[in-house]
Amino acid sequence: MDSFETSQSKYTALFLCAFLFLIYSAQTLFGLELAYRPGVEGYRFLTSIFGHSSLEHLLNNLFFLGLFGTIYELQTNSKVFLGTFLVSGLLANLTAFVFYPETFIIGASAGAMGVLSALAVYKPKQIGLGLGVPMPMWAVLIAYIFIDLVSLGAINNTANEAHLAGLLVGGLMGYRLKTNTKREKKQNKRNKREKQEQSRDEEAEDDLGFDNWEQRIREWEEKWMK
Repeated sequence: MDSFETSQSKYTALFLCAFLFLIYSAQTLFGLELAYRPGVEGYRFLTSIFGHSSLEHLLNNLFFLGLFGTIYELQTNSKVFLGTFLVSGLLANLTAFVFYPETFIIGASAGAMGVLSALAVYKPKQIGLGLGVPMPMWAVLIAYIFIDLVSLGAINNTANEAHLAGLLVGGLMGYRLKTNTKREKKQNKRNKREKQEQSRDEEAEDDLGFDNWEQRIREWEEKWMK
């Protein structure tokens, strides 16, 4: 598990999926307005990453978070998973000021893409699922980047720019995790080597004292038996 502390729970990604389902149910039952665009209530900048525009939209994101989120959480911990999701989703919402000033943006897609990207950068050889096919996470990442790039010019209801922003933010977070982990591993090896050297030095000193007991006795006699 590298240098990460053991998490109390390994089901945070699944709990988040359940929470998103409850939020969507509340949207449907009570008509909650959670989507964000510049000019509306500021709290929607946060709530928009938990709401969804349709059941299909919700199910797609539940799949991403349930699969990639659980793997990522197992490789790191619950705090890292939640942090990656929230930071990716919130920073991706900034694209609303450039690309969606007259329309609304809603969904956990950017946060889910951030988790996918962070996992792919942190553990590129980890097997995931891309387009229904098992493949390494680096290939999964490339596949979804390609899909969003191709879809940029299409007329659809998908915030592809926000997806790409989430992928970028998550990738940077994954790179930071990987760099920090490598640094900690090197430091741990250095500390272990220093302890081994110290232990050898102490053993050498003990051996020196045992092998020269006659000399020590003579030195003591010369000092005290004159």
